This record gives sequence, structure tokens and C-alpha cells, in this order.
Amino acid sequence: MIPMVVNTGRLVLKIENESKAQEVLNLYLRNREIFEQYEPTRPSNFYSSEYHRQSLSREYKMFTQGSFVRYYIYSTTNSSRIIGAVNFNLMRDSKIHYTDPNFFNMYKDSPYTFAEIGYKLDLLYQGQGLAYEACKASIDIVAEEFNLNRFDARIHPDNQPSIKLATRLNFKPLCFEPQSANIMGKNVDLIRYSLNTSSTQ
Repeated sequence: MIPMVVNTGRLVLKIENESKAQEVLNLYLRNREIFEQYEPTRPSNFYSSEYHRQSLSREYKMFTQGSFVRYYIYSTTNSSRIIGAVNFNLMRDSKIHYTDPNFFNMYKDSPYTFAEIGYKLDLLYQGQGLAYEACKASIDIVAEEFNLNRFDARIHPDNQPSIKLATRLNFKPLCFEPQSANIMGKNVDLIRYSLNTSSTQ
């Protein structure tokens, strides 16, 4: 079972619910300029506590259903300030034939085969290896819980800090995905990086 709280040494990672909406909003407000450069275009109500209350409620429900995991990151020196997050979308490889009349039921019940990871860290805490610490610990947990060997990260080619982190985590470039995301109102290219955890153990 995925733990709700993880201690990594310098950090505490927590699964949160809608009660932390204001703290999550504060994270985005403090880092609005840097986060918006590389994340999907925001809906008009994104910078409101109500948006994040609903988002956290959905996240928690998906966590209980076993399809999504997002750990919010705290420093051990400040237990009330959210300084980042690392999340996992659990995915299924669509190798089952679409022509099979039972495809959708088969797909729904089939095991997860990989996870897409996303991560962010408050600018004030960057450059200290904290994002690596959070990602490494949570990847190990999710890999064991869901028996996964593969993790993917979709990264903007100009996002050098993210690429550096992915590389340190042993992610390798997998493929180029042209015009695959809308960021700041524009369709942009991404690069998919992939980690095979079985080869790093």
C-alpha cells in the first residue's frame, strides 16, 4: 500500500486532500512566472483556492482508486509550507487489439505498465538536490507498489533544470513529440524521457 507520508531525510512527502488548497495555491502564486513557462496553459480560475480545492479532492479520489499519486513536498524545517510536488499518472500500454469487442473492459481491468511522472519545486529551494531526493524516493515507492519498471517524463526542450534532474535520475531520451502540449497558449514540442528501473537496481 502506498504510504500517505514519506520521510526522505531533508523532506517530508505527503498525500493531501482539499484542506490544503490555500497552501497549494500559495506555491503556484510564489512561482507563477517560472512554472507557467513549462506547464500546460492554465484555466481562467486556476489561481483561486476553489480551483485547488476541487483539484485536490479529485486527486485524493484518484489516489484511493489507485490510478494517481501526488506527493506534496515539505521541508523538515517547516511542516506547514508546501515547497513542491511529485506526481504519477498510472498508465496502461495499449497493446490489446482495438478490434476486440471486449477491448474497453479488458483495458480497464488490465494492470498498469508504466507511469508518467511530473515534478515541481519552489524556486527558493532549487539547486540543493531536493527535487532529486523527492523524485528518487517516490519513484522507488511507486515502482514497488505497482510492480512497474518504466517511468516516463515529458519535458519541454528548453527546460534545462528538468532535463538535468531527469538525467540524474537515469532517464534517457525516448522520442520527440511535436506540438504535443499547449503552454502559455501555444502548441509546443516536448521530448519524452524514459527510465527503466529494472536496469538501475
